[in-house]
Amino acid sequence: MSIWRPVLLLDDLIIAQKALAERGANIVVARGGMVLFTGWSKGLRDLAKIALESPEILDGSSVADRIVGKAAAIIFAVNGVEAVYAPTLSRHALDVLEKSGIKFHYEKLVPHIEAHGEGICPFERLIMDIADRDEAYRRLIERFRELGWG
Repeated sequence: MSIWRPVLLLDDLIIAQKALAERGANIVVARGGMVLFTGWSKGLRDLAKIALESPEILDGSSVADRIVGKAAAIIFAVNGVEAVYAPTLSRHALDVLEKSGIKFHYEKLVPHIEAHGEGICPFERLIMDIADRDEAYRRLIERFRELGWG
């Protein structure tokens, strides 16, 4: 039976990627041939909401996300995402995805994620030098709660 899982995984990633483009969304989560979540918020707000309120939807899923930095990659890795598509991916995110065994496809690789007019994204900066993914995840969740995002 496990021989079919790679085909389903690819199907889910295609579904997520297609929905991202067609819906003009910023993030789409798909599993089992269905879209489970679509978000249009800028930055990490939608992903923070998932991580704080319903992280189980990420387990075994494929995610299409317009911009994936280390913060998003950490959330994906800790919550069992299996595949990621990102038009823009940071080098730090690539390292996390590779180390976590998450399959991924990207269009453009950048050194780090930039926040509009702020330099490096504050979430990427928050965990940039944290090697332990569980510690990085804990710091992100703590910050999301401080911002009242959950």
